[in-house]
Amino acid sequence: MRLLEFQAKELFGQFGIKTPKGKYSNNIEQAREHAKELGFPFVIKFQAPVGGRGKAGGIQVVKNQDEFELKYPQVAGMTIKGEKARAILLEKMAEYQKELYLSLFLNRSKRCYTIIASGEGGVEIESVKNQTIREVGLGDVSAQVAEDVAKSIGLSGNSVSDFVEMLQKLSKLTIEKEAELAEINPVALLKDGSLLALDGKVITDDNSNFRHTEMDKYQEKTELEERAEKSGFTLVELDGNVAVVGNGAGLVMSTLDMLIDNGGKAACFLDVGGGATTESVYEAL
Repeated sequence: MRLLEFQAKELFGQFGIKTPKGKYSNNIEQAREHAKELGFPFVIKFQAPVGGRGKAGGIQVVKNQDEFELKYPQVAGMTIKGEKARAILLEKMAEYQKELYLSLFLNRSKRCYTIIASGEGGVEIESVKNQTIREVGLGDVSAQVAEDVAKSIGLSGNSVSDFVEMLQKLSKLTIEKEAELAEINPVALLKDGSLLALDGKVITDDNSNFRHTEMDKYQEKTELEERAEKSGFTLVELDGNVAVVGNGAGLVMSTLDMLIDNGGKAACFLDVGGGATTESVYEAL
């Protein structure tokens, strides 16, 4: 299950990860009230389980009421990568000196969580050459490991301790919620050296849903996922450009791991189930 940004940030808040003050809305009347609470300037952010929202115009800075009245309907009415807005997030702007990248993902082939961090954030991590990659087992990330990662991406002083705290809290989230991915991109390095999660992505393991009924409120499916479910398939949409289709969860996940290990990025993974037929494969494609 992939959470929307505002849902991921709600989860971050439960684990003490700092995010900008924000409010999500489903209509402009509700958003007007939120705008009064937040005060200008703020950012309007399209909410759907897709990447590339900024490039598509789904993230807009609003400096006054006139801009709000113009831009809110524009963003709310957008379709990005086939997805309409599930909600709109209004969020206070943050003044920062640098953007960083931080994520933890479940590396199935090596049976551990892997940290990826970089001193360059706000872009797709695949395009960044300077990355720190650290395998950390399936337990909590230690303070020493987190400190080593912080220093490897150029942090110093109080920023190191802030990074250690953020990474350990993100680690706790991934373990307790059985997340396959928890990503903060970008992490804002503020002028006072503290850190703030400007964006968030969390993907949990669908097979663990029965153990996490508190997450049911976040359960939403894209149009393609609904179509796949009607056909008896299991589909999870991702942000890459390579579709992974297979018959059986084991084959699908192994193929996905091989793709990632060789530098690829999956657009989705789709399990058509055992005993695939010509018709079912045709429908899957």
